[in-house]
Amino acid sequence: MRRLPARRTVSAGVGVMTVMLLAGCGQQRQQALAPAPPVASNPPAPATPSPSEQAPGGASVGRAAPDFATETTQGKPISLRSLRGKVVLLDYWATWCVPCKMAMPTLESLHRRYVGQGLKVVGISVDDSDSVRAVPAVARALGVTYTLSASPDDNNRAQKAYGVQGIPSQFLIDKKGVIRWAQGGFSFSEKQELSALIQKLLAEPA
Repeated sequence: MRRLPARRTVSAGVGVMTVMLLAGCGQQRQQALAPAPPVASNPPAPATPSPSEQAPGGASVGRAAPDFATETTQGKPISLRSLRGKVVLLDYWATWCVPCKMAMPTLESLHRRYVGQGLKVVGISVDDSDSVRAVPAVARALGVTYTLSASPDDNNRAQKAYGVQGIPSQFLIDKKGVIRWAQGGFSFSEKQELSALIQKLLAEPA
């Protein structure tokens, strides 16, 4: 998992990072699946999550996902609020992040498989105003068709809201806007696990 805010500094140890990526980023990776919140008129306040239930930044699994408002690469407004009722997979990434780009074909595969069932994949670029210009070209090169945001100011606010300190970082949000799973880093071996979690959330009522 690449650390921020040294956004455009590509380490000489890319080969080592690739090994870490394939190994699941070792101890840096944290993930959890929170149970669906109980249906109640006045539900009790959720307990403070344990360290293993913390999202890779600051947002917590089992808590309401922070709203964000940004623009897609097509210039269309998008916010988490506007996606309520869908299962949302957020991916924080950057054009200069090798592990991020290695993960994107898997995210595209999940998008193609579940978009018709209510999954919305959103890639939030944390590139600066210079490197963000490469987002459309990177998307074309990787065959990415899911929604990408390339608005540096808006995305910087979204990054801070989620407490993202390293990339790639992913958040899986249910139809009610609750973070149910989060991960820092990426491993190809986790595609089936993530696919199963998405199916579970898609089957839950809105």
